[in-house]
Amino acid sequence: MQVTTFGYAHPRRVVISSNSVAIECSTEAATISEGRRMAGVTMKIVAANLSRKDVQRTLSNRTIYGVLGVVEFDGDIYIALVIDRIAAGVVNRATVFRITRVAFISLTNGEWDDFDELNRTDSQFQSAINSQPQAAKAASAFLSKIREVQSSSNSNNIETDSPPHPCAHLIKLFSTGTFYYSPEADLTRSINARVSLSKTLESILDTADPTYFWNAFMMTPIAAMRALEISPEHRAALDASALLICAIQGFVGVQPVSSSSVKLAILSRLSCRNAGTRFNARGIDDEGSCSNFVETEFVVESTAGSVGGGGTGGGQGTSYLASFLMVRGSVPVFWEQTGVQVTHRLDLSRGFEATSGAFRKHFENLNKQYGSVHVINLLSNKEGSAESILVNEYVRHVNQYVSLGPVHYTHFDYHSYVKQVGPEHGASMILDFIQSDLDNWSYTLIDTSAPKLSNAPPILKQQGIFRVNCLDCLDRTNHVEFVMAKAMAEKCLVEMEQGSILGTEAFVDAFQNLWADNGDWLSKIYTGTGALKTSLTRKGKQTIAGFFDDAAKSINRFYINNFLDKRRQEAIDIVVGKLKPHRSLLVPNLMSSQVEKEVMSRHSEFSKKEDISVFVGTWNVNGCLPGQEQIEFWIQNDAAPLPNLVVLGIQELIELNAQEIVSANTEQLRVKWGEKLLDVLNNLSPKARYIPLREANLLALGLFVFCRVDCIEHVRGAEVSMCKTGFAGIAANKGGIGFSFNYQDTSMVFITAHFAAGEKNADDRNKDFHTISSELNFKRKSLNEHNMIFWLGDFNYRVNLHNSEARSIIDRGHFLELVIHDQLRICKDRGEVFDHFTEAPIHFPPTYKYDNGTSVYDTSEKARCPSWTDRVLYRGKGIHVREYDHVDSLLMSDHRPVRAIFRVEVDIIDLAAQKSIRSAISSATPVVADSDWTAIDPSANQFAFQRQESTPALIDFSEEIASPMTAWNVIDSKPVAAVGSVRPSNPSVARQWWHEPVDEVWAVDEGDATNPFYAKGLI
Repeated sequence: MQVTTFGYAHPRRVVISSNSVAIECSTEAATISEGRRMAGVTMKIVAANLSRKDVQRTLSNRTIYGVLGVVEFDGDIYIALVIDRIAAGVVNRATVFRITRVAFISLTNGEWDDFDELNRTDSQFQSAINSQPQAAKAASAFLSKIREVQSSSNSNNIETDSPPHPCAHLIKLFSTGTFYYSPEADLTRSINARVSLSKTLESILDTADPTYFWNAFMMTPIAAMRALEISPEHRAALDASALLICAIQGFVGVQPVSSSSVKLAILSRLSCRNAGTRFNARGIDDEGSCSNFVETEFVVESTAGSVGGGGTGGGQGTSYLASFLMVRGSVPVFWEQTGVQVTHRLDLSRGFEATSGAFRKHFENLNKQYGSVHVINLLSNKEGSAESILVNEYVRHVNQYVSLGPVHYTHFDYHSYVKQVGPEHGASMILDFIQSDLDNWSYTLIDTSAPKLSNAPPILKQQGIFRVNCLDCLDRTNHVEFVMAKAMAEKCLVEMEQGSILGTEAFVDAFQNLWADNGDWLSKIYTGTGALKTSLTRKGKQTIAGFFDDAAKSINRFYINNFLDKRRQEAIDIVVGKLKPHRSLLVPNLMSSQVEKEVMSRHSEFSKKEDISVFVGTWNVNGCLPGQEQIEFWIQNDAAPLPNLVVLGIQELIELNAQEIVSANTEQLRVKWGEKLLDVLNNLSPKARYIPLREANLLALGLFVFCRVDCIEHVRGAEVSMCKTGFAGIAANKGGIGFSFNYQDTSMVFITAHFAAGEKNADDRNKDFHTISSELNFKRKSLNEHNMIFWLGDFNYRVNLHNSEARSIIDRGHFLELVIHDQLRICKDRGEVFDHFTEAPIHFPPTYKYDNGTSVYDTSEKARCPSWTDRVLYRGKGIHVREYDHVDSLLMSDHRPVRAIFRVEVDIIDLAAQKSIRSAISSATPVVADSDWTAIDPSANQFAFQRQESTPALIDFSEEIASPMTAWNVIDSKPVAAVGSVRPSNPSVARQWWHEPVDEVWAVDEGDATNPFYAKGLI
């Protein structure tokens, strides 16, 4: 496909077009009132009617191969195009392509139109991601790799003459050679799954499995147009054009076995659910999706032969394809590795009961998709090791689940067996444990002599799946999958009467190199380096060169995963839709908007409200342990005796002095407090039991979240973020911890914080609030995008009165008179802090500072003025305060604990009902008649921007449908160049679009950083 980028005057327009079908993206800007402006991009699927005679400028010529979708980033919108590819091979008559270069074209300005600039690659990326040195000599390879790590570190400081493209990290992600697509086959599904699909679903976009469809989120706006804006006939033409790409990430390799009619292939599909880099994505999520989850399909194709074993197949000359599936994935419990990882220390981030629901979902999904499951756990069970923690937790959950579903479990300590008999034979001993299931479950076999795969029912069908894991699910896992695939290859080749090639040099080379490449590429995706132990897979034995190469890769992994992965993780989150823009610049098409409006008008049919009670408490314990203190006085209450959620913030787990900060084991103190608080909760009543949802600490700041056990299934998407604010963000003596999650379908975040001390330091406290607010990062949404936000902690705001005057007011019980001098209230009223937050009226005495163990305010030499340092504030709809009080009977600290009890309204959305209603509305919404649609025609009124009242879409059937190698065109017109002018240069145009009213919903503030017109100085 040849693309030519053309330029037109005003406004900017980008068109991706085949001979008959095109996607048009147009920039729209209009003045409304009081200096506010609207900026947006509209997209249409239209007929191609391109004329060169009116072209103002030719920007560049480039061959492209399709569209990956649209992404919004840094206040702009980009359309992603595949501009280079190589053929990875042919599997079952479908050619698979590896994406090697992409371009991200801005839809609002032409600053980044140079395709070559889009794809420049810096030295850091080359060395950290793409390098795969081969050690000719063991020692030189080791030293060379170390030097490479050092050079990649130094490359951080290299300055370039021109700034990188805003989407450079996205371009790098898609250009690493780990993304694949096929215009002819749905790579997101295994061959067995494709055979089982409904014959009426012909388009890859209709059949794609969202688990492995990596650009599904990017394709969302285009898919919506395809589904709602064009007729079935035109939709079929769009699909036939191969314009829209469905990409997987992973590895595809094809190796013919020379001098035979046999071809071997591997298709490894990495899940885009819970996706991420090594230390950023571990364990399971609430939906049951595991990190680094890969479905690997090993394929054997024979173009001639018969199937033995009792006459299950046809005669001579028949072609067959055998497919054997395996999956790998992180240990399916909640665990993480935080901080710089040297010794692989790990933490279980949720307890057993809080994990059971997600674990169950994971295996229910596996059972539903594959049948029986055989778990092969390769972790070490050495007592006291980090891996043994996961082994023990895994076994507990499997033992609980086996009564619910068909799951077999084998613990195979890989390192132990390799140590006993050597690496060449150690992994093969796994066959002794799994041979029965390997024989019984077999593989999928289809007759490929049929003219079309979808018409060929399977002769055999694989009846179960092996789920393999180690810690990273890379090196050990790949070696064991290699062993199982080899056993299955021997079985199916013998049954295909192709057993004569087994053991030949051609077969061994093809098989071993395929699996070594599979291990290398999957390792690059997750860790940034090739796999370890590839010498075992590639050469069948461990070599000295391989040993040193493994050591060098380990050093490189340490550096990349600890220091370079943050940007790569951000790119992944943007692609899969975890980082969405706060305010979209993409204007919805009329029909899509109409459907959504009608769906929301029927909101009550698929949504309802539910009241829950939430207990929020904060206490600065001044380094004291709970001991014999009756903590239950803090938690027991009449307003909500058995709350659904309990969130407790504790400050100063240790005294904040230099000696304690250096020597204290704050994690151990956190565990003690967690055990004590859980014990108190579970003694509230025999009618309810609580389990820890999350415990976290930032030095001496602790956050403890508990959930009533009957409510745990309603909690999803839990994650923690922390921010240091002490000594300008260097030290953790002050800071905040945020806990984000969804309860039912309402997003909540609880933030416990400890702000700067000192009576006169209100400005520093304000700064701490804003620092924590801006630096708490959650994968699924930003802090302010949550439906409900709660702050709790020792905010250290004081009372601006003389000590004696304040105490006199307290003695009289006139707290409201004292509140007007409260620093927090004063700063909040000025709009300096906690803007739009609410605090319940204060009807209790100041909570700080007391003499320890007494009810007497500070009698020390400093004689601090009594103040309400300990507070709870909230923001969001549906939050109702039942109680806001302190507890004056707990005397061990110089602070008194505070509690706030809320009745909270949460949403419950029936997604199935919502989908059904949307589908019904979409079906009932008529597609615009062909005669009402218009085609792209640059010669007609070329300077006017004409926003269509509905999305036009017309396929010109008089032209031949574009084949995958037909010419494509990208048309571009510059945005308005003059500051303050958003009108076309030709004032005689009939339609003065800049004076037309616009929908207030899409108005963007002039000074909003998300407005590309403002950012570029165009308005």
